[in-house]
Amino acid sequence: MAETSPTVLVTGAAGFVGSHLIEALLARGHVVHGLDIAEPGAARNLDAVRDHPDFHYMQGDIRDPGTIEAFFRPEAAVLYHLASVVGVRRYMEDPLSLIDIAIIGTRHLIALCVEHDVRILFTSTSEVYGRNPAVPWAEDGDRVLGATSVDRWSYSSAKAVCEHMLFGVARKTGLPFSIVRFFNVYGPRQTPIYVVSQTVQRVLNGERPDLYDGGGQTRCLTYIDDAIAGVLAAATKPEAVGEIFNIGNATENTMAEVVGMVLAAAGSDLEPVAVDTGEKYGSVYEDIGRRVPAVEKAARLLGWRAEIPAAEGIARTVAWARATPWYLALRP
Repeated sequence: MAETSPTVLVTGAAGFVGSHLIEALLARGHVVHGLDIAEPGAARNLDAVRDHPDFHYMQGDIRDPGTIEAFFRPEAAVLYHLASVVGVRRYMEDPLSLIDIAIIGTRHLIALCVEHDVRILFTSTSEVYGRNPAVPWAEDGDRVLGATSVDRWSYSSAKAVCEHMLFGVARKTGLPFSIVRFFNVYGPRQTPIYVVSQTVQRVLNGERPDLYDGGGQTRCLTYIDDAIAGVLAAATKPEAVGEIFNIGNATENTMAEVVGMVLAAAGSDLEPVAVDTGEKYGSVYEDIGRRVPAVEKAARLLGWRAEIPAAEGIARTVAWARATPWYLALRP
């Protein structure tokens, strides 16, 4: 592994988190090679860095070994592996593709990291914990999932298999790796299929926002700038090697509160629309009542804590979206 190499690799480069990460890496002086399934012209999230001399973009599918080999740079210091299918709706629509992308793509990348001694940062998810009732969830907490016939759990299971692969390979080869589990990351450029981004887009378009199952469920919202700081720390600090970290805000908000914050930031008096997930999704979906991270490990080993309150982050997101016509016009 080239510890002093300025070269880094990012999969999922055109995504929400990937694009913000690339901006941060370029600001640190890295040469960044990014891979994503999106055609270059369609990767609007990368508009700010598209012409940067140290950014190199490749379009391709991580399920294809030839694509991975062409993308990989043996001199890289770190591979940031973000590529995945994301969003409850998307992985319920096509759980098989989700599983293939997560597991096949990750296996190819791990093999190359082992061969060339490249450190890997794998982005996992709070979904891994499933519906474990022991909240807050510590990194070594149990996984409590529903039936395999419920597509909702496919994302959790696929990410967990990738985590198992990393631990297994590291025990055999000494591969340096770290894992981060995101808790409801949000902010500018996020595809409007999540609670914050969807609510922001609808409200700014004059449409009533959805409120699922009464809005009593709670989440811990993590603003994108905080999330990126956590990822960079986990990918570079020696203390992080071989460890899993929750990257999440410790403050809990109900979904009703979140929708209310968006309405307040937008200066809107629209009334939310009540949505019953049982009627909308049927038996292939199960919701999680609370999703709260234990954050002590990240604070202790990484020196990281989420700093941006939900109201402030939502206000920033609303301001960005209001000034971005192409985003408001999206219909994902």
